[in-house]
Amino acid sequence: MRQYFQLTIIFFALVFIGQSVSGQIGIRTKYLKNGIDDNQTNFISKVGSIDDALSTGYGLGIDFWVRLKTKRVEFLPELGINYSQTSFETEITQYSLDYNYLYFNLNTRIYPMDFEGDCDCPTFSNQSTLIKKGFYFELSPGVGYYTSHYDSSLPTVSNPEGENSTATVDAFSYKIGVAVGLDIGLSNLLTINPYAMYNYHFGREYDIPVGKISTLIDSNSGNIMSQLELGLRFAIRFDAKNY
Repeated sequence: MRQYFQLTIIFFALVFIGQSVSGQIGIRTKYLKNGIDDNQTNFISKVGSIDDALSTGYGLGIDFWVRLKTKRVEFLPELGINYSQTSFETEITQYSLDYNYLYFNLNTRIYPMDFEGDCDCPTFSNQSTLIKKGFYFELSPGVGYYTSHYDSSLPTVSNPEGENSTATVDAFSYKIGVAVGLDIGLSNLLTINPYAMYNYHFGREYDIPVGKISTLIDSNSGNIMSQLELGLRFAIRFDAKNY
């Protein structure tokens, strides 16, 4: 986690610089639909439980905005956290799964309908060009540090009320995402960006910690997770003197 502490310090230093240069900060809220990979499928089939463990989640991120001067290409470095949790039970056992993902994404936007345009981005006073100036594609490579935690309560001969079992795994992982979105100006200084992104996450050894349940996990399973991300970004500009 020390690396992520250093990464956080660097990021907020860049935010300060970015705010001085571009005057725009973005807040992203996200709904996540996670694709169940082999490890989850094996776990679920062996405990005989529901088929949507960790299938949905939520995220929150902050970014700042830097763009090329002559082309509609924009860079939005982002730091944030995703969270997913599932609780369920079988006839004899209660399970709880938690997943936290601290990440850094280097988002890059391209506006194909206004690629040669200047920085006259969609605003409240310029809605006639909303689609032309506001539609964009986004490429989102990223790196993250995830923590997955497992709890269960299983009755035993010595403890009929249930014996608790816990396990935690954490590691770095990587992802690549592609998105489409739209800039919608609410005022000259406030813009919202609804978007849809599809992510692939790589390098995760287990979505569900092994611990005492290693017999339920196939160690040869895949480590790629697909993810649909539906988000809404709120962009605030601080350069009011330009309007």
